[in-house]
Amino acid sequence: MDIPVTKNKSRINNSRTVVILGIIALLLTAFVSASYFDNAAPTVSESDLWISEVEKGEFIRQVRGVGVLAPSEIRWIAANSPGRVERLLVKPGALVNENTVIAELSNPQLRSQLEQARWELDAAEANLLALKAQIQEQSLEQELLITQARMALESAILKEKAEQPLAEKNIISELQFASTQLDTKQSKAVLEIRLQSQKRREELSQAKLSAEEAQVRKYRNMVARFETSSQELKITADINGVLQQISIEVGQRVEIGSNIAQVARPDSLIAELQVQENAVQELQLGFPVSIDTRNGIVAGKVARIDPRVSNGNVQVDVELIEELPAGARPDLSITGNIVVEKIEDALYINRPAGAVAATKSILFALEDGQRIAHARNIQFGKASVSTIQILAGLEIGDQVVISDMSEYQQHNALRIVQ
Repeated sequence: MDIPVTKNKSRINNSRTVVILGIIALLLTAFVSASYFDNAAPTVSESDLWISEVEKGEFIRQVRGVGVLAPSEIRWIAANSPGRVERLLVKPGALVNENTVIAELSNPQLRSQLEQARWELDAAEANLLALKAQIQEQSLEQELLITQARMALESAILKEKAEQPLAEKNIISELQFASTQLDTKQSKAVLEIRLQSQKRREELSQAKLSAEEAQVRKYRNMVARFETSSQELKITADINGVLQQISIEVGQRVEIGSNIAQVARPDSLIAELQVQENAVQELQLGFPVSIDTRNGIVAGKVARIDPRVSNGNVQVDVELIEELPAGARPDLSITGNIVVEKIEDALYINRPAGAVAATKSILFALEDGQRIAHARNIQFGKASVSTIQILAGLEIGDQVVISDMSEYQQHNALRIVQ
């Protein structure tokens, strides 16, 4: 005989319902807790975070470049005389002036040529003195002959004047008087010949003197040239500056025109910055630049933009318009920020890690007076070296975490502890 069990089934169904409702309640509680505490919001120490506050004002957009200070005036010192390097007296990095001897060369052949030229100069000068003495002696002899001819002419003229009245009175014969007149003409002709001879002798003597003086000048110039070449065996800096490099070694043979050393003027430095190619497109000549020398900030302006690209970078030369701080020198590593644009009344924060201009990102924003940071969708605008513009998602005075928070990207909130 079957016994009805209706009451027991009802009890079982009621128990199942209670269990199901309990499970649902637990799930709802967990869901609510997860939503409220954001998957049990992780705890982060405040000392491990970089926090920036949203500011409003002039947003200065800059492009950064790294580089070195370089001299605008560089001079290569070349050898003006051939020789072998005997000594190097100065090392790169030293301050030099126009009289500083950088290196000394030796050239025995040049020394021999100088001695030979000096001997030939002495001989030419002695020949010139002998010629001058000879010309002077010949000039005196010629003056004597001219004087004698002039006195003979005067004597003949006096005799002719004395005999003329006698010839007119027939006291002396016409033949005698004619002979006297002939003597006068002859004496006059002799004087004219002597004078012409003296002029020709003077011209000839002057030609001989010019030729001998030319020889003297020739050997004198040779001596001067060899002496200059000998002096140039001592290589000097020629300008005041810093010795950048020396391209020779002791014992090396150098020829005329060989580069010996490079000297740069430390008071005429420019900044050579390497800027990423994608950032150069916005640059223009004259843009203001601030140069960080690690010992002070110096103002400058863009003076040249190299049209060539090297390893993804473009060289930008900056003219410095302020005095460099103490310790500035060629090849000093520097950093430069070039001002590209200024935007008035803009919201901006310090640039978060990995932030890119004109993109959307999620940042953790601190609630006012609380230690909880909630994730927010942020719209970035234009970016600068260390700041970035905010277009949407934040208001002035908001505080956001700008550290690298990629490991917490799956969370909607952070609990910040001191």
